[in-house]
Amino acid sequence: MAQRRSISRISLAALILLLVVVAGGVEAYYSFLSPKQTAIVVSGTVNVVAFSGFNDAALKKIAADFMAKYPSVTVNIIGEPYGSSIAAYKTAFQANQSSFDVISVAPGFIGILQPYMLDISPYLSNSHYFPSSWNSTDMIQSAMDQYSLSGVQLGIPESTGVMLLYYRPSFFSNATNQMLFQQQYGYPLPSPASTTLTIQQLIDAANFFNGQHGSKYGIIVMSDGAPYDMIQTYGSLLASLRAANAAQYGPVTAQWGVFMSNGKLLINSTIGQQAMSAYVQLVNASENPLSASFETAPGMFARGDAALMLDWAPPAFWMNNPNRSTVVGDWAVAPNYPGGTTIDSSTALAVYKYSKNLPAALAFLSFATSPSEGKYYFTLDSLLPFRYSVFSYASSSEQQYAGILADISTNIVHSVPYVSYVSYFPKISAYVTTQFPDMYSGKVSVAEGTNMITSQLYTSIAT
Repeated sequence: MAQRRSISRISLAALILLLVVVAGGVEAYYSFLSPKQTAIVVSGTVNVVAFSGFNDAALKKIAADFMAKYPSVTVNIIGEPYGSSIAAYKTAFQANQSSFDVISVAPGFIGILQPYMLDISPYLSNSHYFPSSWNSTDMIQSAMDQYSLSGVQLGIPESTGVMLLYYRPSFFSNATNQMLFQQQYGYPLPSPASTTLTIQQLIDAANFFNGQHGSKYGIIVMSDGAPYDMIQTYGSLLASLRAANAAQYGPVTAQWGVFMSNGKLLINSTIGQQAMSAYVQLVNASENPLSASFETAPGMFARGDAALMLDWAPPAFWMNNPNRSTVVGDWAVAPNYPGGTTIDSSTALAVYKYSKNLPAALAFLSFATSPSEGKYYFTLDSLLPFRYSVFSYASSSEQQYAGILADISTNIVHSVPYVSYVSYFPKISAYVTTQFPDMYSGKVSVAEGTNMITSQLYTSIAT
């Protein structure tokens, strides 16, 4: 595993200054050469899977551009909900069906789908597949690393991501709220703009604003039963505790994420249980406990329902849109996540190893992650850029995002990867999703629930 080299090493301003100037466009014509083949003309049909409501607008635009450049190719964009996509992929691939040629993936998919994903590494260094205009030095390396396993590149990023703390500034600057909070908790109401909240301060603020002091709910957090929603929010709370205890648990790396250290699950450790207890308390102060999802949570905050929200970066790029939000001008992103460390991730495009139209699939992969097309994930789907040049484009051409991107980049500076590549990561997510409702309701204690999750995982591995 390559050492993680992140955009997080430098501020957004420095990143823009160090930007590599990227020549626009891609080669007008692609021919494809395998090591032992003659030129292959790109033609036929390519089936590309988009996550519904996530990256589909960009991929539809990119597909139109691709077909305009290559009239002999038909690109079908197939929408698949994020939560059901991995099951759809497995069903098709295990039946040896080539119904998907290019798929949208996240790092957590790799453990299960690795046998079906093409090793892109040999093609990256071949100009017939990835020309110089594709410019690998413009890619954010930490995102690339999340799809590199033992020297094998299994995907090309289309977006990066980071979990953020959203808040309503007017609630925290209100003099009455400040006085009442001081009286109730014995310390000043912390401003997320200037204070890195501790996890306990986050809990206190959520409880303070839960149905009181101008807010319907204290916080919005994902807590539904869809795959990965719970584990993402829980993982973000564990991230700071994990990073602060690296001396005990070992360094956080892209291979193990915040869950594993030396092959051992951390969920029933002291910090794992501390993070789970915090998650239980936050869900208790949230809107729609056990129901708020990746798809619905941002809309709740945008309606003005809560003082706080823990969520990924995309809502930051539409929260000031009056057609989608009632909190225009009264929301912000905290420069630092509670506890001082957050989680990062990404999404990527990968190629089915046994695609019946591999040349066209690789052509689309290269085209869809090129500098000229890469901006559409940001402009059409509000996804965090995966290329330095797109960061520069976003901050210079879309001035309203400059400050937001600066706050997001500060979070990226203090982030760790949350996902584990190991094949049983989906099981960890499933066990957390199954056990959490009982911990939330008090049917079992946090200690009992986290021990059960750990026991279930080790039992499944042993069998």
